[in-house]
Amino acid sequence: MKPENLNSFNTLSNLVGSGKYLVVQNTRMDFESNTYISELWKRTNSEWKKFKSGNNNFSNPKFGSQSNTIYYVQTNRAVQDKSKSKKNLSTIQVQIGRSVEKLFEIEGSISNYTLSNNEKFMYVTTNEWSEEFKSIESKDSEPMYYESLPFRFDTRGIIYNKRGHVYKVNLKTKKFNKIVDGDKSDIISIDSLAESKEGITIAYNQYNSKGTMLEEKIGSLEGINIKEIFSKGSMGNLFYYQDELYAVGLRNRFDWPTNTNILKISKTGKVSFKYHSLDRNVVKAEINNSKLYFLYEDSGKTILRDADSDVDLVNEEVTIKDFAFNDNKTYVIANSFSSPDEIYEINDGQLTKISKANELFTKKVKVWNCTYKRIDTGKSNIDTWGVFVGKDKPTILNIHGGPASQYGFTFFDEFQTYASAGFNVIACNPRGSSGRGHDFLRDVCGNKWGVTDMHDVLTSFKKMKRVMGITNKNDGIMGGSYGGFMTSWIISHNPSMFKSAIVERALLNWETMVGTSDIGIGFPEMYLLEDMGKNINFYRKKSPITYASNIKTPTLIIHSQEDYRCPIEQAEQLFSNLKKRSIKTAMLRFPGESHELSRSGTPVHRKQRFDHIIKWHKDNLI
Repeated sequence: MKPENLNSFNTLSNLVGSGKYLVVQNTRMDFESNTYISELWKRTNSEWKKFKSGNNNFSNPKFGSQSNTIYYVQTNRAVQDKSKSKKNLSTIQVQIGRSVEKLFEIEGSISNYTLSNNEKFMYVTTNEWSEEFKSIESKDSEPMYYESLPFRFDTRGIIYNKRGHVYKVNLKTKKFNKIVDGDKSDIISIDSLAESKEGITIAYNQYNSKGTMLEEKIGSLEGINIKEIFSKGSMGNLFYYQDELYAVGLRNRFDWPTNTNILKISKTGKVSFKYHSLDRNVVKAEINNSKLYFLYEDSGKTILRDADSDVDLVNEEVTIKDFAFNDNKTYVIANSFSSPDEIYEINDGQLTKISKANELFTKKVKVWNCTYKRIDTGKSNIDTWGVFVGKDKPTILNIHGGPASQYGFTFFDEFQTYASAGFNVIACNPRGSSGRGHDFLRDVCGNKWGVTDMHDVLTSFKKMKRVMGITNKNDGIMGGSYGGFMTSWIISHNPSMFKSAIVERALLNWETMVGTSDIGIGFPEMYLLEDMGKNINFYRKKSPITYASNIKTPTLIIHSQEDYRCPIEQAEQLFSNLKKRSIKTAMLRFPGESHELSRSGTPVHRKQRFDHIIKWHKDNLI
């Protein structure tokens, strides 16, 4: 796979089923328009056809009670191009047979929508500028006055004047009312909504008066007022099961990093575990025919479980992204290390492919498989993957972000692109990663930060090279976010180990992250377990910038100008340090991009990023 192939494969999401039909959202990059194109595909009689495509993006399909009734969101595609300032126009439409009706339209973004249990109404959650800011074309054109912390929390900048609302839409008359007013209730965003016989319940965010990040709350709507049910944890994915309210989340926000779980929330706010014994991260939960199903992470896989029988429906080496049911059959969107997204039917624990979304891509583009091994590092057993190109080829060590995330049996454009450029690739899930339980996640906190994880990364890398029979000693290292931290940490503590490094969107200085990052108020304490005001020396001790004078490795620094998760000043500090000491270095800045550049940045920028990465490694390793 080459950088120019980025627009060749399709990403599937939002799989839904009803009767004999399946509908899925298909998204791909388009270099010509420098944006993403989303279409809806429909399966009838075992054949897939485009259902919605054209000059707009189509997303979030949902079936009504009748299988020929399908709802979806239509969005002005121009808003996806960050170089244009056209206002966002989002519409929810319903199609019955061939008849299309507009139900709800807003100059803003539709976060989600839910059909009422009787299907007479629809609840629509939105994210809009507050009234006084709606008339301003650009939020940067006027001074912004704010008094609360945090003033950032969306990776994109100042969010003080954005609010979440809920509209109730009468599906017969098409009239709608704002039943939750975020301007009046100071709601920043609404994560999820569920309906019971007693009304609606929402998971939402408000500012924390103590300034320790946003408070994530659960509340029930009583008339025009919201009654707070729960506010201590981090909750989303609300649903009712056996007339009880459940959510996927954490009982206590500051217990993180730990696994999200399925939690039952009483009317009084008491929270209890549905699956206390499941020591894994739950990704999504859903009810079908009064039965509970959920996705969870485990050792590089994402698995679908029937919660009522405690049975995994499939346990192949795949990542399951979404699931749907119809005609008593179970369908999933899944991918593997060497296969992009496709839709599969589950039969007796086996996956049978029923789509051809990426058939042309896999025929045209060479894809690489992996070698997998659980490496004994002497202190832990670490899941490790390697792409073998040749024993005499240089090797790139790739480190994931988080650190509470995981690499695994999933199609990843990074690994495929670097292998096609002639590099062996090795990646692992060190302590601190998800998919291995609570203790594994927290084994990098406090004084262990930069110690246990570095040991796991380097030991598994060296041993995996031997397993793969790689003899070339020209090694490169790279990573983004936490992976950027670990890359800079390793090359500052092992100056002669790697001949090429790429530090991307990195955490480099804990001290300056506090107060500038959108998570800088509370996140550092979660991992370092220390208050900076009381122990600033510890923050400096755990910052790569403290040891930057040790770095000798040629280092490319990549950062987005509008990255507020790891602000660009982090990168500038490292670049200045290396440049002053005449270390071979360069800085690649991307205007108009955020922390998510490598995953959802504009297509042209994503290709340019790959071009620079490949060139840097080739110049220094070959």
